[in-house]
Amino acid sequence: MALAGIAWLAFGIVGWLGVGILGLFVLFVAVRVDLENDRPVGPQMTPGLYASRYGDEALASAREKAARRFDVAALMSATRLAMLAGACITAIGFGMLFLT
Repeated sequence: MALAGIAWLAFGIVGWLGVGILGLFVLFVAVRVDLENDRPVGPQMTPGLYASRYGDEALASAREKAARRFDVAALMSATRLAMLAGACITAIGFGMLFLT
């Protein structure tokens, strides 16, 4: 609902171009979150950062691993929904821009 409201606001300000750009922005953020998944985030992606992350996973109990998998699955379903919404808004925005 919030995304539809922001799209309506973008349409009122810039027109269909604004809706298309908003859709691209939502799609970009959702793909970025999907690619990062459950990876370590830091100022610089170094091998030590990845090694510490996987070392922590190796020492985790079965319950902690299951909880992490559940969290990742919940996050991925939200990012899939955001990617779908972003793609739809992009298609509608640029489609209507070129049709009108």
